[in-house]
Amino acid sequence: MAAKKITGQSKLAQSTETKADSNERLDLVAPSKKALLKAYRLYGDDIARLKEITASMNKESHRHISETAAIRALIALGASTTGEKLLKALRETI
Repeated sequence: MAAKKITGQSKLAQSTETKADSNERLDLVAPSKKALLKAYRLYGDDIARLKEITASMNKESHRHISETAAIRALIALGASTTGEKLLKALRETI
């Protein structure tokens, strides 16, 4: 029987090298949106109204609603209303 030539690498070592080189990308979790920080100045009465809105939302909800979440909800409501109604509300606050 002829002797095999010894190359110094086993078949197992070759198979693990090819798996490491493939760099398979798995998208298991979608990347989340990053919040952009934006600061606004509110008057005292605006803050009081925001607290009232947040308190009324917390009464209706089974979990705690933050003021930031309330602002996001108000922005969503404002996006679905007309500009005329928004201007009327703005005039009432001035």
